[in-house]
Amino acid sequence: MKLKLLSVALGLLFCTTAMAQVKGGHNLKLAKLYTSGKYEICLFKAEDLCNDPAAGRESEPYLYAAMCYIKLYESTDPEVAADYKDGMRQAVKYTTKFVRKDTDGELYRQNTDFIDVIKKHLQKEIKTYCSSENYTKASNSARNYEKLAHKPDYLFLYYSGMLKCMANNSVQGEHDMAEARTQLAEQVINNTVKVDPIVKSLIIDGFLKYSMQLVNEKRKKDAEAVITLGKKVFPNDGYISVQYNMIVGKK
Repeated sequence: MKLKLLSVALGLLFCTTAMAQVKGGHNLKLAKLYTSGKYEICLFKAEDLCNDPAAGRESEPYLYAAMCYIKLYESTDPEVAADYKDGMRQAVKYTTKFVRKDTDGELYRQNTDFIDVIKKHLQKEIKTYCSSENYTKASNSARNYEKLAHKPDYLFLYYSGMLKCMANNSVQGEHDMAEARTQLAEQVINNTVKVDPIVKSLIIDGFLKYSMQLVNEKRKKDAEAVITLGKKVFPNDGYISVQYNMIVGKK
């Protein structure tokens, strides 16, 4: 891939797109390259640091690499965009590495706006795959989404387990659901369940689809357990309530 200095088109992008560097970062060289719109050079420098045995322990270069990949992926220069057509996939990869490297969570907390960009991309992927009932690919995207959480999100883990089950990976799916169910039961009692707003609609849809699949498979008790948990987590959702009444019956 040959180096391309960014064109006037990217100069215009500089003016219209948020240009914030990594918040809380300390690598001034990467910050200067990024804020001046030299995304490809910044990317190469960041990747060099990621591959360095010592510098690669730091989380900041991974975040810069992810941010640069998105800028290049979204470039209005056709040649640049063509060279980085897998830029979003690379951005996801580097963001998950960033989360893993950022052990104290300090940079993570300061850059949640960028993390949310990646989350929204994966949310759209999962939604698209679920719409076409490609639950294997939806499950793969969900696995990447899980990696974006600095602390375990047990509700999403449960949802991810449902996707695995619908993708005929029931052994792993049921294991994930059982692990998450224990934590969720305690959170429901303590009223501490946190619902990620980015994937709330996906999770509700997962409860609906998987519980109905279980009904169709004549596994009524399993369906009751799934939709009952859904009812406890989302007590005010109309669709969950209707399906709960249909499967469990009005109490």
